[in-house]
Amino acid sequence: MSGRAKVLLIGFSLLASVASAAPGFDYKDYDDELMRDLEKTIKYFEPDITAQNADAAREDAAVLADGFRYTEDYFNKKGGAQDAVEISRKGSKLISQINDYIGKSDFDQAAAAARDATAVCKSCHDIYKPRLAR
Repeated sequence: MSGRAKVLLIGFSLLASVASAAPGFDYKDYDDELMRDLEKTIKYFEPDITAQNADAAREDAAVLADGFRYTEDYFNKKGGAQDAVEISRKGSKLISQINDYIGKSDFDQAAAAARDATAVCKSCHDIYKPRLAR
């Protein structure tokens, strides 16, 4: 087998392994507008908290909470994506904690939890966001 053929074979093998690891969901019914809103909101969430802008942070939290609920329901209905459901629940719990911290004016803890919420979003995207949308 030539060197080029070996490289192609290895490349196709890697592609097949990645494709089999990623869920084969059809996302036509996912609310893309909601996802764009979530991605925009998560960018401002921690800065709003760090600036101690409680009203804006609560608005951001409400958008994110709705998104985590929607995503949990979406993947519950799809089936076969329990990890996405758990990720969404973890995100919802973080948003609840953040709201509590904001209510206590503990913006340092709220900001730390907001960073965790961003990581939760990213962890789901790493698995479920279609590659062409990245």
